[in-house]
Amino acid sequence: MTLQKSLPPALLELLPSPVEGPQVWLVGGAVRDHFLHRQSFDLDFVVAGDALRLARRIADALGGKYYDLDPERGAGRVLVPRSTGEEWVFDFTRMRGSSLQEDLGYRDFSINALAFDPHNLDILIDPTDGLNDLKDSLLRACKSDAIQSDPVRALRAVRIASELEFRIEPNTIQQIKEAGPLLAHISVERLRDEIFRMLDNHKPARSLRLLDHLGLFDMLFYEFCDHIGGESRIEDMRDIAQQAFAVISRLSELFQVLAPMHDPEAVADSTLGLVAIRLGRFREEMSDYLDEELSSGRTIKAWVLLGSLFSSYVNRDPCGDGDGSHDGLDRGSKTFVASAWLDRYHMSRKEKNWLDRFLIGHIPQLSEETSGDNDLQIYRYYQQTKDAGVGLVFCDLANFLAGTDGSPSEEQWESRVIIARQLLEAYFDRRDEIIDLEPLLAGEEIISEFKLKPGPMIGKFLQHLVELQVTGKLKTRDQALASVREMLAGGS
Repeated sequence: MTLQKSLPPALLELLPSPVEGPQVWLVGGAVRDHFLHRQSFDLDFVVAGDALRLARRIADALGGKYYDLDPERGAGRVLVPRSTGEEWVFDFTRMRGSSLQEDLGYRDFSINALAFDPHNLDILIDPTDGLNDLKDSLLRACKSDAIQSDPVRALRAVRIASELEFRIEPNTIQQIKEAGPLLAHISVERLRDEIFRMLDNHKPARSLRLLDHLGLFDMLFYEFCDHIGGESRIEDMRDIAQQAFAVISRLSELFQVLAPMHDPEAVADSTLGLVAIRLGRFREEMSDYLDEELSSGRTIKAWVLLGSLFSSYVNRDPCGDGDGSHDGLDRGSKTFVASAWLDRYHMSRKEKNWLDRFLIGHIPQLSEETSGDNDLQIYRYYQQTKDAGVGLVFCDLANFLAGTDGSPSEEQWESRVIIARQLLEAYFDRRDEIIDLEPLLAGEEIISEFKLKPGPMIGKFLQHLVELQVTGKLKTRDQALASVREMLAGGS
């Protein structure tokens, strides 16, 4: 799609021409993506004048929402609904320096220092030779101090190079390495946002490996490593990191195979093909699940990847081996290590609870046929893990693949995938039957019927009744009351 066609006509009409003023230029990622033949719905504009005033006027005219990004720098954002239900994001920023060329020179990388006059797309403004770098698949800093001036750009370099599969120019690599210690002085919110952007891109394992190669991984995740001791600590750390990255790589492959828009060539592989056959009907549900945000900008997809990464460090067998043992830290130690990282990055209570459930969960061993015993194990699994249990299903599959170098025996792999299908069916198709079924009795009814006092015993009765209900042994209220009588008679 041409850049002209991708710019909303209503927006173009509102952008002042050079004659009308102030001069406005389309810059950055959208221009880069145009030359990479990628659609972009995030548009950045540089304004030689009052950018905030222009942004507010456009928000009002298009029925969008306006937000201050950085009033001191003259940066504002406009969000405008699209017909798909998503949003256009328009960022307007006051020009730095006395010219557009000077402004572009302050940017991070040459491929992001490209600009067009939105009313005249015939002339590309490219003062740092970014177009040639795009053609050469090369990521190069605009200046010799571009990354030192804002060390977060080191993380951005890793993310962009990984996502676009670009090489990083040698002098830029040196800048990145030198910026590592400077990250300690950057706000944790900025670091956190870059971590989650890496996890949410299409090549998270590549990003993590590159972070490790450039010496940045330990700074971002030192809590993961501090509990590992012993004489062979360095060697153990190297082995754990490689295993962790392999699991992340496999997880990404599984997510991509089950994405609504997936690569048909990927399912030609027999291992991933079985996943597509057995689990493909959950594509839409999985897409919604992975895209859900636990906090603004932090998706469940990223948390599944992060939880899997974390598991590799607190468990010798990430995600468990299915027999209920992880051969790693006990729950208290896991929580302590996790809390240190979560607290440093100011995560929400909801996110902390989600990760805790992810780390303590164990994939149940189920028979291939539907049965009351299967349903009971599934019920207990989701009572323990809640919605994190869906992500843990894929962590288990990814860990199994990583542990077999991607070539598991057909019988073992099919068994794992069948269990995954049963757990997903319970969550997406049979939720009211197994996970959130309506109890036959309420606690108040038990108290009233049997003249009991409120207390922990009532909760135990309710839990026992629900589990009998899940297995199909209780189907009516009278049967539930009879079961309570039996428990009372037995001294439960």
